[in-house]
Amino acid sequence: MPTLTLRDVPADLHQWLKEQAGGHRRSLNQEVISQLDALRSLPASRSDADLRLARIRAIATRSARLPVLDERPEAQILGLGADGLPR
Repeated sequence: MPTLTLRDVPADLHQWLKEQAGGHRRSLNQEVISQLDALRSLPASRSDADLRLARIRAIATRSARLPVLDERPEAQILGLGADGLPR
C-alpha cells in the first residue's frame, strides 16, 4: 500500500484528529484515512451545511446498525414522566 506523510499539520487540527480517533477507537492513521475516505464520496461543490448534513446522515446510518442493548422505553431511559417532561 502507498504511504502518505503529512507535514506542518496545524496543532488544532492534529488535536481534533486525535480526539476523533479516540472517540472512534481508531489509531490516528486509521482516523485520517476514514476522514479522507468519507470526504472522497462527497461532491466537491457542496456547501458547508450540505457537508455537515451528509456527515450527520452517515453517522445516523452507522448508528442505526448498532444493536439495541437496553430494551427500556426511551422515556424511561431519559427519565421522562407521562407528560413528557423530566421527573
